[in-house]
Amino acid sequence: MNPLARLVPALIALLIIVAAGVTGYHFIEGWPFFDSIYMLVITLFTVGFEEVQPLSDSGRLLTMVIIISGVGTAIYAAGQLGEMIIEGQIFGYRRRRRMEKKIRELKDHYIICSFGRVGHKVAQEFETAKIPYVVIDSKPETAVELEPKGTPYLVGSAASNGVLKEAQIEKAKGLIACADSDMENVFVTLSARSANKDIYIVARASGQDAEDKLKMAGANRIISPYFISGRRMAALAIRPVTSDFLDTVMHGEHLEFNLREIEVPEKSFVINKTLEEAQIRQKSGASVLAIHKPDGGFNLQPLAISKIECGDILIVIGTQEQLDLLERMVK
Repeated sequence: MNPLARLVPALIALLIIVAAGVTGYHFIEGWPFFDSIYMLVITLFTVGFEEVQPLSDSGRLLTMVIIISGVGTAIYAAGQLGEMIIEGQIFGYRRRRRMEKKIRELKDHYIICSFGRVGHKVAQEFETAKIPYVVIDSKPETAVELEPKGTPYLVGSAASNGVLKEAQIEKAKGLIACADSDMENVFVTLSARSANKDIYIVARASGQDAEDKLKMAGANRIISPYFISGRRMAALAIRPVTSDFLDTVMHGEHLEFNLREIEVPEKSFVINKTLEEAQIRQKSGASVLAIHKPDGGFNLQPLAISKIECGDILIVIGTQEQLDLLERMVK
């Protein structure tokens, strides 16, 4: 709500007092309207000037009423305005309006539901990949953290249809349900799927029972942090050098490689060409690791003679710049 709405009752009261005062002086004292307005102004602002003309007893009574009611109302309005300025409500409202406009302009973005440890990591990865996103979280502290950064956010329940609509779920590309509560993730998934049948949903689950519920709710992928942590720890114990190599390649401090999925659209110049003919590696520097075919199959070892077809999804690895260049080439 606009914080200035708190001033409306006081302003309406002042308007009534002004109208009554000007009309009263005009009819009671028989003064012209300009003299009546002047008398009202010097009375309300208590400047201490003499009356325009001598007042009758009725005029004096009207002046006392104006002083008691008008000055009190003006002081109340000024106090409310000062309180709003001190609390930052006016400037906070303007910032919030700018944030709402920023969220309304989002398209093909992702929605992160819950901003705990997992949500923070997801946001960090999106920032690195320069992927647009909006955060939904019920904690007011989230606003304090994200507002200075200019990150789009909404404070509220991600399971609420109204909040999801504010997050532009109809135009969103994907949603991450990463709350600590399995039940909350199920509700979020149900609400998101009902609002957008095409959105890609990745949900967090703590166990098999929750995974089954999330699948029925409409999640496309379910991730169990405990399962991934266990597999990761086992890999570090069994293949420590290989694990360190992959970490260095994918998340090294000075060498940042990324994986990306690039779909081959209609009229792309690479359609019906082999990898050798398309010269993907030579022109972009990125490497094709696999090709996902429209029928659901995978070419896990693409060769130079492997043909690219419309609707294929290329799984490629490279730096951010190389992947951006390849995406522009293919599209």
